[in-house]
Amino acid sequence: EAELREKGFMGMRKTKLVCTVGPACMDALPALARGGMGVARVNLCHGGRDWHRAAMREVRRLNDEEGFCVSLMVDTEGSQLLVADHGGAASVKAEDCSEWLFTSKKTDKAHPITMHVNFDKFSEGILVGDELVIDGGMATFQVTEKIGSDLRCKCTDPGLLLPRAKLSFWRDGKLVERNFGLPTLSTKDWADIEFGITEGVDCIALSFVKDANDIKSLKTYLSRRSLEHIKIFAKIESLESLKNLKGIVEASDGVMVARGDLGVQVPLEQIPAIQEAIVELCRNLNKPVIVASQLLESMVEYPTPTRAEVT
Repeated sequence: EAELREKGFMGMRKTKLVCTVGPACMDALPALARGGMGVARVNLCHGGRDWHRAAMREVRRLNDEEGFCVSLMVDTEGSQLLVADHGGAASVKAEDCSEWLFTSKKTDKAHPITMHVNFDKFSEGILVGDELVIDGGMATFQVTEKIGSDLRCKCTDPGLLLPRAKLSFWRDGKLVERNFGLPTLSTKDWADIEFGITEGVDCIALSFVKDANDIKSLKTYLSRRSLEHIKIFAKIESLESLKNLKGIVEASDGVMVARGDLGVQVPLEQIPAIQEAIVELCRNLNKPVIVASQLLESMVEYPTPTRAEVT
């Protein structure tokens, strides 16, 4: 506000800082606001209602009592099909040539060299010899055997398996695309949207958008409740959204280039060009665009970013 008074319109920062808020930074929210946070983003995929609510109310308190103007954004989880978990709290190393079982069978405890997938039909259409890639390349396996709906796989490129790791299957260098017909907004997503509305969110980031109809459907729902002031940001994070990109951007109030999940379905070396094309399209259509995932990642551990990050 002071900058605006001093320099007029030229003093307005047009590039905003979107800060993803987690339990570790709850006490730091006032400092983040003073440091220039423009949007506080709460990812409803992680954590529970209690700290989601606490974070949102603290942001609103800062706005009401201390004169900040920080917007509130929530992310829906979306129909994330292929998420696997080893059952532990920390990462697990997949060693070269080790044999792993990927299964959708439910269990109450962790089992060694076993990954539990969240979707019963995860192995449909998958062939022996296909590649199973974890989190866009953190580790790679080759399918060696199908056992009912389970897959036995051999590690061909060792790496770390994180909790809630994302899976993708590749054949002859191309992503194995499958359509299971699940809606963009799950029952949990609708409940999360209601929660966000109750807590006074300004923006909803819609995950795994397939086409413009996903955006229009949610906008219609909000309009019927006289909530048109809540803005819808489409998260571009799948091949399907890339195929329908122009229609999605036109229907949305803004776009988020979700490079983390996009990198699961698109080769790493293609991400920069895709990001540049999305940003250019948004600028041409006068739509805000957010570039997300692993920005300044090194600052989780270090006080300054790397040279590569600042360029």
